[in-house]
Amino acid sequence: MSRTRRAAINVVFGYAGFVMSLLTGIALVPFTLARVGTETYGVWLGFGELLGYSAMLDIGILGILPWLVAEADGASDRGEIRRVFVGGLTLSVITGVVVCAVALGLLLAAPYVARVSDAQRAAVFGPLVMAVACTFVAYPLRACHAVLVGLQDVVFVGWAALAQQALAIAVLVTLLLRGQGIWAVAASTSVPALVVAAVSAARLRRRAPDLFRGWARPAKATLVRITGQGFGGWTAGLGWRMVSATDNLVILSVAGPAMAVVYAMTVKLAEALTQMSWHLVDSGMVGLAQLRGEGRVQRVREIVVAMLRLTLLGAGAVACVVVALNPSFVSLWVGTAKFGGVAMNAWVAAEVVALSLTHGLFAPAATLGQRVQTGWAVVAQGVFHVGAAVLLGHWFGATGVVAAGFVSSMLVAYPAGVRLVSRASGLAHGDLLRGAVLPWAARIAPLLVLAAAVALLRERVSPWAPLALAPFLGLTYLWTMRPLYRGIPLPGRIQGALARLRLVPAVEPGG
Repeated sequence: MSRTRRAAINVVFGYAGFVMSLLTGIALVPFTLARVGTETYGVWLGFGELLGYSAMLDIGILGILPWLVAEADGASDRGEIRRVFVGGLTLSVITGVVVCAVALGLLLAAPYVARVSDAQRAAVFGPLVMAVACTFVAYPLRACHAVLVGLQDVVFVGWAALAQQALAIAVLVTLLLRGQGIWAVAASTSVPALVVAAVSAARLRRRAPDLFRGWARPAKATLVRITGQGFGGWTAGLGWRMVSATDNLVILSVAGPAMAVVYAMTVKLAEALTQMSWHLVDSGMVGLAQLRGEGRVQRVREIVVAMLRLTLLGAGAVACVVVALNPSFVSLWVGTAKFGGVAMNAWVAAEVVALSLTHGLFAPAATLGQRVQTGWAVVAQGVFHVGAAVLLGHWFGATGVVAAGFVSSMLVAYPAGVRLVSRASGLAHGDLLRGAVLPWAARIAPLLVLAAAVALLRERVSPWAPLALAPFLGLTYLWTMRPLYRGIPLPGRIQGALARLRLVPAVEPGG
């Protein structure tokens, strides 16, 4: 199977997972809230973020393992694959113990950080301990899954991801119907991951039995190589965790569990759509790395600018959806009381744009050799974000916490991203502004005004009115942005579809 086909399979499974997650999340949240309770669910969201922080202590081992395996597989060096596998497995066992010990310590300290009662803490403590236990058992097994990713077993990995989501849904619904409350939520988030990790270990054993023979004590050089190369990705992940998984804990502290749920419901659609908009661009990073390896400097610069335009196109579409449709969506989905208000919603849209802009800079910079530097830049963004969230949260409540995402992105991440892209590709700030940012900004401004006008129909006509106008808004966006589609590296079928719609020039035969 060619690399191109494997990449296409990854994209298909990735989008299938996004759609499945979005649809089931929308359907199951009201069902879950009705059986768990808003207060308990809010505490779960806040405490759950602490578990996410403890997972960052794996220093990028599981993240870098597929890349090291892929390098060795490309060189047809089975001995090196075995050495990397054994080293990664050893480090996973060690870090699994550390991660789970720290997680338990954070859970014990959480009541002193967040504003929760003893009863609220007691309600979630047992389920969270169960989640930690499942994580502990799954850690070494996840190393097997990482090796499968590196060996590009894309069909199995894709189906395993979808199966994990399906199993999570089945566990959640079944246990909620049996009256298990927050235990059902904990089981659905931890048990399926453990099952898939175990199945992945069995799959690796069957597909590559030679990797399980002839084990030797991992060499110090191998362990140092794995941890050293994983560190750049780890620092970026830590910074992103600060940006994306701190707000609920801060809101829990400054405004209480009920507002944490309101925030989670208000940002749900934006978070899902933003990740979907990034997926297509991120899937092209391997090709960008290949261009760099070929020494095609000018083409690398053209692709970086084109990818930034594509990232902004996706971000603008998501921002318009958030402004125009999110108030109606949340109100119809879980009730008007769980919508955070127009001000919070506007900051959510602004955060989508700011985070996408910086992602469109950091991703190519890391791909082009600035991995460690990008990691530290994201950490700096995360540290600033946490401080801004606490400060703005105390001043303006939950809306101020949301605004911190925009502030940290524009004041810290954007300047750093521009500098890193310049180092990696030679592109100046003016090249990025002229080639992507300014043409997009000139077109998105009137579209956001139109989106705000559509949102007003929720109060004056019906909550369904903005949703009914969604196709019109989408077609208007597609047509208005058509000058920005030129030069974007899209698959041939998509280019052909855009040409038939007269959104891009038709490609001449042989051209």
